[in-house]
Amino acid sequence: MDAPTSANTRSASDAQTRALEQAFAAHEAWAYEAAYVSYRRTLYGAAYGVLADAQLSEDCVHDVLVRLWQRSGEYRPARGRLEAFLAVCVRNEALSRRRRDNNRLRIARSAPPPAEADPFDDRYAGSLDVRDAVRGLSQPQQHTLQMAYFEGLTHEEIAKRLGEPVGTIKSRLSNALKSLRRTMGAKKGPA
Repeated sequence: MDAPTSANTRSASDAQTRALEQAFAAHEAWAYEAAYVSYRRTLYGAAYGVLADAQLSEDCVHDVLVRLWQRSGEYRPARGRLEAFLAVCVRNEALSRRRRDNNRLRIARSAPPPAEADPFDDRYAGSLDVRDAVRGLSQPQQHTLQMAYFEGLTHEEIAKRLGEPVGTIKSRLSNALKSLRRTMGAKKGPA
């Protein structure tokens, strides 16, 4: 008797999961809340494993679901289970947040400017070498660097503010940081 009952329960559960996945892919509002209710422990665990902070983890899960709602069409059931897709999205976002926070902390330790100051002002640059290296960047790189590391904006927020693609912002920041490393390494000389 137990086998048919357990098989029926599993079959019903599988059908519910498939229905949720189809509705999520179809961008049906109820599916986003149902996905959160069904998978919140998995998603929270994915974020907490990286961030090790309850509030930051909750914020991360929320922000991922909001972003997915705003950009419909990212999930396709044929590519895999919804729970796994959401967990990967949350983990990637948590890793991005941790990297961003680590970069901000490293920069803040090296030359923290007052909040109201221009971080590229001579008085707050920390050294002539840093100021010169930053001034050697293009204006768009300087501006993007300032928004990311001194105003604390995300790549998406910068892209929205500048009206440019997120990929452009990421490339610009990456190139600016590489240029600063090269410039600062050349000024430091061989170790």
